[in-house]
Amino acid sequence: MAIHIILRQSREQAGLTLEQAADRIGISGASFSRMETGQSKVTTERLEMLAQLYGVSASALMEGSIVMRPSTVDLERLKAVVQVVQSVINRKRVKPSPEKMAMAVSELYRLEIDHIVSDPKAEFDPNRHIGIIEAMFSK
Repeated sequence: MAIHIILRQSREQAGLTLEQAADRIGISGASFSRMETGQSKVTTERLEMLAQLYGVSASALMEGSIVMRPSTVDLERLKAVVQVVQSVINRKRVKPSPEKMAMAVSELYRLEIDHIVSDPKAEFDPNRHIGIIEAMFSK
């Protein structure tokens, strides 16, 4: 995949408009647009600035293997998932293995990710998961 396509996708994943990204690295929107459309070359210096802005490594941008850093919102949602799983375990008075606990947390977090992809403004609602968690830890 061409670098200009990767740069556009990375900016969009970072939730920035073209103008916001251009402003943050100190160039005009027109210059930024030319970079993202492949009409102008991307300097090493700009690549480093973009990588830092998007929270990825410059090599990830070059290779197209972009893995975004978790945001504070993601980490807070993961914390909420762990807490609701733990509260169900405490209420049911079970002692799951670390593997079973990890499986429950990862599965519920995956469900939460799917939910916020379809509705980005959705708040975490533990009631959506109680039945699933209880079934996972039934004796």
